[in-house]
Amino acid sequence: MWFSCTSCSAYGCGLPVGKVPSDIICSPKAAASEMPRDGSQDGGEEDADEKDVLDRTWTPPSGWEGDLAVPQEHSDLTVWTPREVQPPEASSQIGRQTRRCCWRCRDEAERCGHDGEEGSGEQSGASDTITPTCGSRDFREDDKFRRMPAGSRLDLLQPMKIREGKKGSIRLYMKGMCGLPLNSFDATNRDQIFHEEVFGRFLSADGKSVDILAWRSEVQSGGADLITDPLRSTSQFLPVEEVLAAEVLSEHNLPHWVRDPEVLDRPLAHYWINSSHNSYLRGNQLTSDCSTEALVSLLNQGVRVVELDVYEGQRYGIQGPCVLHGGTMTKAISLEACLEAIRSAAFTRSHCPVIITLENHLKEAGQRQCAALLQEILGPALYVRSATADSWPSPGELQDCFILRDKVMVEKGTYRPARVPELHALISMGNVKFLGEESSNFETCTSSSISERKLHQIKKQVGPQALRRYTSRHLVRTYPASFRVDSSNLDPQDSWELGCQMVALNGQGSIFFHPHSAWLNAAKFRGNGGCGFVPKPQHLTRNTRLGGGRPHPVLLRVKILGGDGWETFKDFDMGKAPDSYVCIEMAGVTEDRIVRKTQVFTATERTGKKAQPIWRENFEFCVTDPELATLLFVAWDQDVDFDDLLGQYGFPLSELLPGWRRVPLLSGSGEPQEGNPALLCHFELG
Repeated sequence: MWFSCTSCSAYGCGLPVGKVPSDIICSPKAAASEMPRDGSQDGGEEDADEKDVLDRTWTPPSGWEGDLAVPQEHSDLTVWTPREVQPPEASSQIGRQTRRCCWRCRDEAERCGHDGEEGSGEQSGASDTITPTCGSRDFREDDKFRRMPAGSRLDLLQPMKIREGKKGSIRLYMKGMCGLPLNSFDATNRDQIFHEEVFGRFLSADGKSVDILAWRSEVQSGGADLITDPLRSTSQFLPVEEVLAAEVLSEHNLPHWVRDPEVLDRPLAHYWINSSHNSYLRGNQLTSDCSTEALVSLLNQGVRVVELDVYEGQRYGIQGPCVLHGGTMTKAISLEACLEAIRSAAFTRSHCPVIITLENHLKEAGQRQCAALLQEILGPALYVRSATADSWPSPGELQDCFILRDKVMVEKGTYRPARVPELHALISMGNVKFLGEESSNFETCTSSSISERKLHQIKKQVGPQALRRYTSRHLVRTYPASFRVDSSNLDPQDSWELGCQMVALNGQGSIFFHPHSAWLNAAKFRGNGGCGFVPKPQHLTRNTRLGGGRPHPVLLRVKILGGDGWETFKDFDMGKAPDSYVCIEMAGVTEDRIVRKTQVFTATERTGKKAQPIWRENFEFCVTDPELATLLFVAWDQDVDFDDLLGQYGFPLSELLPGWRRVPLLSGSGEPQEGNPALLCHFELG
């Protein structure tokens, strides 16, 4: 007869009764569930299997006392309970991988390994059950990223309970995520795992050196020029530790291209443009201060569209036009100070043009003052074009230039001034009411602003294809709904999918929510050299009725091997090391959006190699439109109430570099963290 553990009850794990040798194999239920049990043809429902296991206890047969060692205390482990399954040999016959259970034999003479990991069990003769000490196990593909089946008694938030029955029997309900957490292990095994996973067949026979030329050619197929100080030895074999540190774990070994902007010769309407909303605010939309520092910070982050709400300054004790969020308690600041701040920081991060969009509430006299300030402060860098131009210039033509965006009127297919002549003459990007299908008869290019709610309404009315045709020629700026007073944000992916060029986000940060939209935005605009202008794919810039370009689906394979620099988080969880897991989000068109999740790694050490997590988990993403896809990594510390952010990083899938890459983990605000924590991942496109 064969038995399995409650921790694997939803997935299966066979263990023979008897005196267990140190190299016993534990086979996953993914294999066991496919084999007949008790004469049946299948493994039954998961919930039924789980209930069956949890409701059964097992008393060891006589003669077993003292034969098996069992840890007495371990808050994350469950004991073994009986289940009849096929022996491990049968699972190998159907081609499923078997994995070792880590435990320690009674006399501690030797340890068995879980793919090279040492067990961490402790000796005890008081119990006659077997307790596994390694939580790493195989998952079926459809079960990787959920806690447990619906109604599971092993749910993530289920508290641990211990129930004792007859002598020698015990049951534990586990507190953990998707089974037992991954535990720390011997540091030497971590090094061995890294070497074998990263270099594999390119290692020498003794495992101490690597065939660097062959490895670079076949594995690191791109981006070798990104390493600022690569190993330049003429020898074919180099020490493995040296290669790992200098080329794999180098902070320059990013998962995407880092290069100068390459595509700047297309019309403005053929780009996504990094944009901000109420750019002058430092906090919430109702009571925070207006500040030039907020403008400078956004421009230094690569934002290319800033918004200024301009009012008469006399009402707020300021000479000349001022900037504030009207109808709120925000504190005003002068327009002159804002323009000077914009001029000073506009081109420190990128030389692509900066668009200044005005929400203009000035009377005629104020408009003339505004025009004078624009000419005085911005000078010849203020780009002026004909208001009736039938095409947009390219970012390459407007290097180090400012573009003024303000309201104009439309009458019978042409522009009509909505401002005084002095100001109207400076407007190069006229902002009009959304024209919809009427735009087909409009001779000039236009720009419109639409709230996130209005965008969804228009999408329902005219359909996504009509919006994509519209945005192939006209500029559309979307902005957060008025209820977002806490400075939270809309999902920018919805607007990008429809071809909207400017998705204006609140850069102030909400006190209630993680800035997920800001992470996606930063990831998106790491493309095209981080210049703030990312070219749209052809199928969003051509008339789809005339057979514009179509996306080409790809299969992305990602392997998260482990983490590096986790000493950064040594005091993160109330003076303890974090319970770490990683979410991988594929953000793109609606069909491609999905979030995958690793197991939880629980470290017993706060520093050193034992503190670094190991996951070794593989994920696959079928991406129908890779040019709209953005890959976002977010590392979390699992808590009983709310999980805490460890770090995040993302990039456009179109900029991916295959091979082994180091994914840095930035703070929630996008700043590098002390200690430079990162994930070591392998990427492959098929």
